[in-house]
Amino acid sequence: MSDKKPLFEIVGGYDMLRKVHKIFYDKIYKDPWIGQFFEGIDQTTIENQQTDFMAQSMGGPEKYSGALPLPAHTHIYITPELFDYRHELLRQSLVEAGLKPETAESWLKIDAAFKRGLVKKSLSDCKPRYTTDEILDFPDPRKLRKAS
Repeated sequence: MSDKKPLFEIVGGYDMLRKVHKIFYDKIYKDPWIGQFFEGIDQTTIENQQTDFMAQSMGGPEKYSGALPLPAHTHIYITPELFDYRHELLRQSLVEAGLKPETAESWLKIDAAFKRGLVKKSLSDCKPRYTTDEILDFPDPRKLRKAS
C-alpha cells in the first residue's frame, strides 16, 4: 500500500476545487468567446459538476454522475486553439487561487490529458448528443476585430 496522498488531498480537497472552479467559471462566463458555449447553462451547476469530476480524477471521492467528457462535448467544435485558450484560463485560475506551482502543474496535466479526445479536426467531426442539439461553433471575436 502506498503512503502517497492523492492529488485531491494535496490540492486541498473540495474547498480548493470549489474555489478554483468559481474563479475559472467566472472567467469562462465573462469571456466573449468561450462564454458563448455556455449560454443557457447554469454556472453553479457546471462548477459543481466540474468539481465532482476533478475530485474523482484526482483520486478523491467518486461522486461524479454526469456524462463523460467525450460524449458530453461531441456537439462542440473544439479546436486546438479553443482548448489551449481554455487551458490558459484554468492556469490563471489556479494561480489566482493560490496553488503551489507544482500542484497547479499536476492539475493541468490531468486537464491536458483530455485534449486529444476533445479536439476535433473539422466541424464535420461534431455530432449532436440529442436530436434537439445544435452544433456549437463560435469564432474567436478577438480575431474578428483584427480582421475588420
